[in-house]
Amino acid sequence: MAISQFLLFFLFPAFSSSLLFSLSQASVTSENDCFRKLQELKLKIAHLELKFDETIRNLNEKELQIEEQEKLIQQMSNEIHLLQSSVLSLKSELQRDSSGANERLNALEEEVRLLWAAARKNNFDIHVLKSKAQDAEDKLETVASQAEKMADIVTEHWIQIQRLEQALHITQLIDRLFGDHPQKVLGVLDSFTLQLKRVFAVATEYHHELETIVAVNPLSEFVQLLLDAK
Repeated sequence: MAISQFLLFFLFPAFSSSLLFSLSQASVTSENDCFRKLQELKLKIAHLELKFDETIRNLNEKELQIEEQEKLIQQMSNEIHLLQSSVLSLKSELQRDSSGANERLNALEEEVRLLWAAARKNNFDIHVLKSKAQDAEDKLETVASQAEKMADIVTEHWIQIQRLEQALHITQLIDRLFGDHPQKVLGVLDSFTLQLKRVFAVATEYHHELETIVAVNPLSEFVQLLLDAK
């Protein structure tokens, strides 16, 4: 096989140059595709970072709302205790005073009942807010994990692009140095072709991995949850 390749390069130098040119063109095309995919990944990561910041702001707003509700409940509890003290005092007065205090007592008891109802409603609202905040926090962790995985994939793509650039430079250097001596290029070309195929295989594997991540966890699902939380 090596002898036939040697004869082929020796007898047909034009074919050898054409083969080197085809490999160079394939390397350039693959490099351009990798650069384009890298830019797309960077845009997706930037979009996730914007959603990340928006979620943080929403969580901070919900925490402020919860603190305000808790302060309101504490204030209402203090008022309830004061009213209960007033009710007890009026009950004591009823034992020795006129029936006019009975109306005041009934009014105070009704006011206490209404305040307790409002307090229960506020407690329920706080529970709902905390639940939504927890859901948003869980989704935030998911988005952060996806962004980290995408960043790792971008790094791997960048490494593959650098390797492709090195392979392209080597091909061009070989073409310039040994263009008139194809028999010297034969061994180097076989090794380079094998390395180039491996680089393409790794780049394709990481690209498929990224497509799987995006397909399993679509960004629109996270955005819809944020809208529901509001």
